[in-house]
Amino acid sequence: MDTRLFLVRHGEPRQHSDRIFLGQTNVPLSDRGRDEAAAAGDELVRLQCRPDRIYSSDLLRARETAEIISARLGGAPIANVAAFRELNMGVWDGKLIEDIRRQFPDEYVKRGDDILNYRVPDGENFYDLRERVAREFHRVFQEEFFPALRAGGSPDFLIVSHLGVIHALIAELTREDMNAVMRRRWPTGSVVQCNYSAYLDRFSPMRGQKSATGQRLHQGDTGRQRF
Repeated sequence: MDTRLFLVRHGEPRQHSDRIFLGQTNVPLSDRGRDEAAAAGDELVRLQCRPDRIYSSDLLRARETAEIISARLGGAPIANVAAFRELNMGVWDGKLIEDIRRQFPDEYVKRGDDILNYRVPDGENFYDLRERVAREFHRVFQEEFFPALRAGGSPDFLIVSHLGVIHALIAELTREDMNAVMRRRWPTGSVVQCNYSAYLDRFSPMRGQKSATGQRLHQGDTGRQRF
């Protein structure tokens, strides 16, 4: 079996009465979100995903999703990773979008005109997010996943996180243009299989290697949504 990377967007969070900027504000899953998390777990079972560990954002909506998925996968342990949190929206985080639009009309327009580069005060832009997420992915891959794989561990790498993090990881690992990646939308509860062969090719210890079980270290071809 080839090594595979699965990215799961958390289930639907509990909804506010009006739309808010939801970055790192901590909200739990809704009832629908728990159902979506269970469906994601069932999809991973169908795909025969058997990770030794589930890496999850430590925000509540992702943690709850990971816990539900873990139960579907036979109790895989969960590592909660702060660096896999959603974009930090700074002073706008958790605030009503309509209130921000009314109180800061010029800044609201600036963000809409340059969403990748605009940074809310005390927050991040999408390139900050990409740098944060990429740095942690590289660390986890090189210090934890790859050594375990060489020792005969599971070839399945599973991350439960947020839409912004999924965008950042796909752009980083595939070297695809960030603008193009940002145009894609995956609904809550989505399972995305990312083709990260370009990353494996750049990570020199992976070239031509096999794990202790003889598995060739290269990206597989199956999955609900694959990039």
